[in-house]
Parts: sequence; C-alpha cells; structure tokens
Amino acid sequence: MSFKNFIIFLIIIFAFFVRFYNFTERVTFGPEQAISLITSGNVVKSKFTLLGQENVQRITSKGHIIFSGALFTYSLIPLQTIFNFDPVPITAYFAALNLLSGVVIFIVVKKLFNFRLALLSIVLFLFNDYMLYHSMFIWILNYLPLVGILSFYLLVDFKNDKHFLNVFLLGFLCGVGFGLEYLYILTAAVVYLFLIYYSREKIKTSLIFVVGCVLGSLPMLIFDLRHDFYHLRSLWQYFVDTLMNPGQSSITYYHFLHFWPIFALLGGLLLLFIWKRNKLVVVSFMAIYIFVNLSSGLVSFKNPTGMPEGLNTIEVIKASEVISQDKPKEFNVVSLLDFDARGHILRYPLEYLYGFKPMGVEEYKEAQSLYVISEKSYDFDNAGVWEINVFEPRKVEMLNEIDEDYAVYKLTK
Repeated sequence: MSFKNFIIFLIIIFAFFVRFYNFTERVTFGPEQAISLITSGNVVKSKFTLLGQENVQRITSKGHIIFSGALFTYSLIPLQTIFNFDPVPITAYFAALNLLSGVVIFIVVKKLFNFRLALLSIVLFLFNDYMLYHSMFIWILNYLPLVGILSFYLLVDFKNDKHFLNVFLLGFLCGVGFGLEYLYILTAAVVYLFLIYYSREKIKTSLIFVVGCVLGSLPMLIFDLRHDFYHLRSLWQYFVDTLMNPGQSSITYYHFLHFWPIFALLGGLLLLFIWKRNKLVVVSFMAIYIFVNLSSGLVSFKNPTGMPEGLNTIEVIKASEVISQDKPKEFNVVSLLDFDARGHILRYPLEYLYGFKPMGVEEYKEAQSLYVISEKSYDFDNAGVWEINVFEPRKVEMLNEIDEDYAVYKLTK
C-alpha cells in the first residue's frame, strides 16, 4: 500500500470510528424517524403506494398535507426487511451512507483535480459536525450530499463524449433531489440553465433532461396523473400560503445539504492555496478543525443529540416492550417528550417489533387505556395535551420506570 493510500485509509477508519463508536447509545430516534419507518412499514405489511411520507408540519390553508417523494420510502423497505424493522441497524445504514458520500467526494475530486485537494475535501466533509450529526438518524435529506457530489461530477464532466448520457443522469438526479427536498427545484433550474447554455443541441438536451427528471420523480408524477395533480396543487397552495404568511415556513441549512460537498471542495481549494505558502498553517488548521467539530454541541459520544436529555433509542424501545408485556387491547399511546404527542416513537416499535398496533391518531376518546411516556415529574391532573384530555382518565399508574427521569404510565377510564 502506497503512503497516499495509507493516509486515506487512516482517515476513513477514523471517520468510521467517530460515527460508530458507542453507536447504539448515540442513535437518535424521534418523531421524524418513526413516521418514516411507519410509512415504509405500511408498504411492507399492507400494500404498495405511490405516496411518500406525510409532513405533519406542512399543511396548506386548504387542509392538504404535503407529502415527500416515495423513493425515500422505497429505500427503507429492504432495510426493514433485512434488519427485521429494528431502527438501530437501519440508522447504521445512514451513517454508512454519509461515509460513502465522503469517499465519493474523494474519488470525484481526485479524478477532476488532484490528490491533495481530494484529501483536504474529504477531511472537511467527513469531520464536519453537521455531517456527523446527520449520521446518527434516519432522514430523507441524508441522501442529498451524495446527490450533490454526483451532480457536480456530471456537470464538470459535461463536455465529454457521453454528453447526452450526462444530461439524462443530471435530469434523473434532479428528479430524485426534488422528491427528497422540494426546494431542490431551484438547484434543478440552475442545472438546466447550465446545460442549455453549453449545449449545441438545446431542444434535444431539454427533452433528454425532462425525461430524466420524469423518471427520477416517476411515482410522484403517476400519483398526480391519477389524483387530479394533488402534489402540484398542494405545493402551489403552500407556496401561496407562505407568500401571504412568511412566518409559517423558514429556509435553513438542511434544505441545501446537497451543497455540503461543494463547500468542502471550496474549503479545500482555499487550504490548498495556503498550503503552497505555509504547510504548517494548513496542518494546524485541520487539527483544530477536527477538534472543534468533534467537540461541537451537535456531536456526542455518549448520548443522542436530538432526543430529550437522558433518553436514548434503546430506552424508547424498552418502553414499548413494557407496554407490549401488559398485553394491551383497544389502546392508544402518547408521548410527552416533544411536539409529537401522538407518540409515533411508541407506535412504530409497538406495531413492528412487538405486534401490538395502537388505535388511530384520531381515536383517543374511544380507547380503553392510554400508555404514556413522560418525565416522572409530569402533572397528569393538569395535562395540557388534547390526546389526554379527550380521553378523560380516571386512574393513573406508573407501569414501569425507564430510568431515573422517565417512566411509562398507564391511564384508564
């Protein structure tokens, strides 16, 4: 093994270590992850669908729910089948996906530029605190960095002999990206304008690009053709609603995760410029960069970042097991840990790991018993959530302690 290959090997091993060290204790499993797995689990156990995951926080003024593209849902199906619905190894796949994205960045930058720039770029990407943070949970947007670096390669390589193949693949990636994140349409527009500007056969290029886009978002398109353009009408209404009330939505970093590889490349270019003048400055900066990012509030080697303090995924699964051992019938669940009082973090393991399906999210009043995960200090006599108040509990008993701060309670009428 050459010295260069040995250095890259060490970097990848270290990046693997910081992602998978104490992994089980660090996995984040919240409402987003549970809803994603329930959506794909329904496909596995029930029937095929062209709809992706519903966004419970994105609803139009007409009462229509925004759904993501279905490709993310489909990607979870083989993982659930292989890992028997266990969310921990499924999350490990996304940590590995982030690691793979870094390796692809290295390969692409090395091929287009040089080894030294590729080396700097992969370090900046793999040890970025946001990338480490995203390695710890299941999320639809975690595919975006890989989509971004592949698109960048195809754009830079646009003028080669495979001109129209690149156009098709770029269109396909734009279709996929749009299904993952609707704001990707802005990036897709820039890509299209770039292709048209540099293409000599603009009509043919446009047609091939559109075909690629269609195939990349085919489930969404078929659904719209069969259901009166539901996605198109809902997205347009949400856009209009946002213009009328800008506070209902905000743009943040994760809408543009596909640019993270480009940021790493640009950072690498700057460092390469400095390297030619003072190597010690670059080496010192990289050491400080890694230390600062590993010390970030987004990164923890002991606990999940993104779950209530002191609680982890294993304990949530344990809470679901405790409920299942009570052999519940005609029951519902509540979580008082976050914004999702409907308890999706309990719904998923209860149904898919233990075979007990709670009643629907609108059927709290009809339930015979209610299982609640909360802090021990929660005052059930002054419950501030609809799911408990509509149930009108008469008896509250602690079913089991999860740890010193959290417990599972059983509420009965």
